[in-house]
Amino acid sequence: MKKIFLSLILLALIISACENKIEKTSIKSDLLQIKNNESNFVELKDFESKAPDLVGKKVKVIGTIDHVCQHGGQKMFLVSKDADARIKVVTGENMAAFNTDLIGETVTVIGTVDELRIDKEYLREWEEEVKGKKIVDEEEENPAMHAKEQKGQQIGDGEHHEEEQSSEMQQIINLRQQLTESGKEYLSYFSIICTDYEVVEQPEEAQPAA
Repeated sequence: MKKIFLSLILLALIISACENKIEKTSIKSDLLQIKNNESNFVELKDFESKAPDLVGKKVKVIGTIDHVCQHGGQKMFLVSKDADARIKVVTGENMAAFNTDLIGETVTVIGTVDELRIDKEYLREWEEEVKGKKIVDEEEENPAMHAKEQKGQQIGDGEHHEEEQSSEMQQIINLRQQLTESGKEYLSYFSIICTDYEVVEQPEEAQPAA
């Protein structure tokens, strides 16, 4: 009878230990499930290096939103605590604008990798627009602004238009220099056209046992 009683106590201790272990590992379980079960999952730190082979393909990434464009909410930027990486995410067709309340939230984003190529012809046409004093549509992609945003250099909406008008020629000169130094035919800037996203619920930290 004593043996049976001792066995039950031992079994209870084993079960309790297992439960504690599960509790400790549950913090990362959701993210691990996403990473392990999705063949199209890309780590934020690897996005820039893998992007050339993923253009036009659907991917899933996880990151923390550090900026949402206040002018229309058509783009946001994801960063990672584990790496010096920043990804631009734009709204896809028929998608609602990103809400600025999302800043600071960790999200999973599903979308298609897009590439903006800047070559000599692109820069020549841009220069002609500037010399001809044509106003560039604010909705068009400005490669210099894209490059600054990717590096985390935020520009206010009011300053954005003024910055474009006052320094576009310098931006063109800088991009031409970068293009020459690269030895390539074009410069590439990658982003994700979002089709869906979801906020990742962060579990509360486990309280130490009394």
